[in-house]
Amino acid sequence: MTDFNKTIFSGDAAQYFRIWITNLFLTIITLGIYSPWATVANTKYLYQNLNIDGHRFDYIAQPIQILKGRLIALFLLGLFSFFQFFNEILFYISLGVILIATPWIINRSISFQLRMTTYRNVSFDFQGNYGSSFLYFLLLPFLSILTLYLALPLVLKHANHYVISNTKFGDKEIVANLSTTEYYRAFLATCAAAMGIGLIVAMFIYISILVAPITAVFIGFLGYIALIAVGSSVWGSIIRNHTFNNTKVLSVASFNSTMEVGPYTFIVFTNILALIFSLGLAYPWVAIRNMKYLSATLGVKTEEGLDSVIDDIPRDNSAILDE
Repeated sequence: MTDFNKTIFSGDAAQYFRIWITNLFLTIITLGIYSPWATVANTKYLYQNLNIDGHRFDYIAQPIQILKGRLIALFLLGLFSFFQFFNEILFYISLGVILIATPWIINRSISFQLRMTTYRNVSFDFQGNYGSSFLYFLLLPFLSILTLYLALPLVLKHANHYVISNTKFGDKEIVANLSTTEYYRAFLATCAAAMGIGLIVAMFIYISILVAPITAVFIGFLGYIALIAVGSSVWGSIIRNHTFNNTKVLSVASFNSTMEVGPYTFIVFTNILALIFSLGLAYPWVAIRNMKYLSATLGVKTEEGLDSVIDDIPRDNSAILDE
């Protein structure tokens, strides 16, 4: 194929709301026991409405897997809390164990989610190792604090590259050629946008205090949301475009992302307002709206090797570490 085909998301907000609210109700009346079934049903709806080149994604996790994982996770959390209040030595020992195990837990969690995601009946997988996960997810982010976060874009670039390059689609490798320059460009653009919004909001608050003090709170509220929306949209758009446009599934597919800061900022800003004023009930509408935009701005060019992908990914039946 010579052209990029748009990713199609066919989900409907009203339909998803019915599924989501039913699952929420069942989760509440069962005191959370039904939540794994709700998670699978909600995720399946979103995945199965995502279409690339005439084929849909799927989420194949079994609710009982997730339930077992959550029960064990709750038990361990309760044990940890017990040590915190009744045995200080065991508390610090368990804290150390959690810290040491964190890179392994991260690897297994990412792997589980990817293995439960399929396209054309082929699963994804993550094959990261303990040492690299410790370096990219724990050590380097901590060390970036010592640089007053000036090294953070470089850390994020290496972390993203690590995840992508260790992800597989069946027996096919995924490669990325990410640029440090682009990450710093996104970082500087985000900082500049945040400072600009901050100055504008501060100016309006100052004027409103002089003219109508009661409106200062309202302006501050909208300004805070605008700051979040603009910052996340600038960073998200630049990094998502750069990442997809420089990533390939070898012999299978390449991508073209065309997100724009302006439209996405409006979507994020109004999504936050909708969630706040609906007390969270607008979540299905927000999720569908976000998926539609992200899909509409992503093109995929498939290659002949797509038909020769072999699903050699073992099915991991444990969701313990994911929880």
